Amino acid sequence: MNTNLKLLVAALVGAGAFALIGGLVMQFLPSSSPMHEQQSADKQPLYWVAPMDSNYRRDAPGLSPMGMDLVPVYESDSNAQDGPGAVTISPAVVNNLGVRTAKVELKTLHSDINTVGYVQYNQDQLIHIHPRVEGWIESLYVKAQGAQVKAGEPLYTLYSPQLVNAQEEFLLAVNRNNTVLIRAAKARLESLNVSDGFIERLQKIKR
Repeated sequence: MNTNLKLLVAALVGAGAFALIGGLVMQFLPSSSPMHEQQSADKQPLYWVAPMDSNYRRDAPGLSPMGMDLVPVYESDSNAQDGPGAVTISPAVVNNLGVRTAKVELKTLHSDINTVGYVQYNQDQLIHIHPRVEGWIESLYVKAQGAQVKAGEPLYTLYSPQLVNAQEEFLLAVNRNNTVLIRAAKARLESLNVSDGFIERLQKIKR
């Protein structure tokens, strides 16, 4: 009888001690109050974005079109601003882009470019000579491409029966002193690209 009583007392003392210890532990543990649940909910990501394209958004984790892991965006990240017009970039994006910062220094930028260049004549200063008569070249004074010439220097001597006939018609009109024929013969020489100075000299010496 005494033994059973002792066991009963020991059991009651043990249960009381266990209850006391449990109460103390529950007192110091963080409570799952509605405020705590609200704080946990605030830390949930608003959405996920692609590291290289902030316009690509998803409601759950995944991969971007480029095969990169989506980056979570929290409310604190979306509302954080240093001032008007401030732009913030997620640290994950900065890391993926390989952005490096350094102090501003005054230096000379060296950029070597190896390429091929061609030296040509100025196309705006080229003059093409096209005779307006048929004939053949009797003398050629410039025989090499790229040779230097001066203004007024002859390039070649051309013999053209067509030009000779036009010249004889002009001399015939001058000798007859026929104004109409002179005007017509002169216009023909001009159409064959004969200079005004040569026509005046031809009219003066009449040969």
